[in-house]
Amino acid sequence: MSSNSLQTILLILIPGILVIVSSYLIMQSMMKALHNTLRTELLKQTNQDYVKLKLGAYERLSLLLERTSLPALIQKLSNPNMSASEFKLLMLHSINEEFNYNLSQQVYVSQQTWATIKIVKEQTIVIIQRVEQKLPEGASSVEFSKELIEALKSLGEIPHEKGLQMIRGEIELLFN
Repeated sequence: MSSNSLQTILLILIPGILVIVSSYLIMQSMMKALHNTLRTELLKQTNQDYVKLKLGAYERLSLLLERTSLPALIQKLSNPNMSASEFKLLMLHSINEEFNYNLSQQVYVSQQTWATIKIVKEQTIVIIQRVEQKLPEGASSVEFSKELIEALKSLGEIPHEKGLQMIRGEIELLFN
C-alpha cells in the first residue's frame, strides 16, 4: 500500500470513528437523562400512591374509632332483652373484631398514632368492664347503657375523640 492510499483511508476512517464516538456519547447522555426523568416520574407516582394508602388508613382508623365508641356500640348493639353481662360480652367482641380487622393499617400511620388507637381501645374496654362491675347482679342492658353514658359524661374526655384528634393532626402534618 502506498502512503497516499493509507492517508486516504485514514482521512475517511478518522471522521467516521469520531462520528461514531460522538454519537455514542450523545446517546449515553440522552439515555441517562431519560432514565432520570423516568425515575423521577416513578418516584412521584409512588409517593402519590403511598399518600393514597396513608389517607385510606386514616379513614379506616377513623371508622374504627367511630364504630368502637361507646355511643355507637350502644346504638348498634342495644337489645332490651339482653342482660348487662351479655351486652358487655357483645360489646367487647365487637371492639376486638373491629380492631383485628384494621390491624394492617398500622403500617401506614406513625407509631404514635397506632399507640393512641390501641390506648383508646383499651380505655374503652376498661370503661365497659368497670361500669359492668358496678351494676347489681342481673342488671339489664338498658341499665348498663345508661351507666355507660353517665360514665362517659363524668370522664370529660371521650377516648375515641382523642384518637380522632390524633388522626386529624397527623393528616394536617401530611399536607402542610
